[in-house]
Amino acid sequence: MKGKADLLLHPVRMRIVQQLLLNKPLTIAQLVEILGDVPQATLYRHINLLLEANLIEVIETKKVKGTEERKFSVKIDNLQIPESEIETTSREDHIRHFSVFHGNLLQLATSYLADTSPEQYKKEGFSYAYTPLHLSDEEFHELTQSIQQAIEKVIHNQLTPARTTRIFASMFIPQKSPKE
Repeated sequence: MKGKADLLLHPVRMRIVQQLLLNKPLTIAQLVEILGDVPQATLYRHINLLLEANLIEVIETKKVKGTEERKFSVKIDNLQIPESEIETTSREDHIRHFSVFHGNLLQLATSYLADTSPEQYKKEGFSYAYTPLHLSDEEFHELTQSIQQAIEKVIHNQLTPARTTRIFASMFIPQKSPKE
């Protein structure tokens, strides 16, 4: 069986999981419409892989025009990639995973920018930054804990008319210190 990172950090499966995280549970037909460029047969294949890996689940089944329609939801507590897998993944696979992650972020940002005027960016919360932080290991640990705690307070919020979905993507890339 593939590792969880290989399952999640695949261009199509990543988009499926993200749509299920962004929206209420969705059917295959709804996913085909939202994703647009993914053929239905391909979508079924990737959905089945995610189901087998226990990363998504069927939460509702009903008969529609003589066929069974299933609604899928993410099993959010199963999405975390285990530390042991991260440590045993090859450098090449990490680079491939990061490329898929980065490509997906680029696609999300490009879609947003293509459909939104610059006057809306601040109001809607669009931003990006490159911010070097000089931290001891202890300070870094405190920072990541505080970020995690802040996210945990809001991660299970449901989408409502008063709430806007905002993607928070994070990464820390340690840099080698220059030799003195």
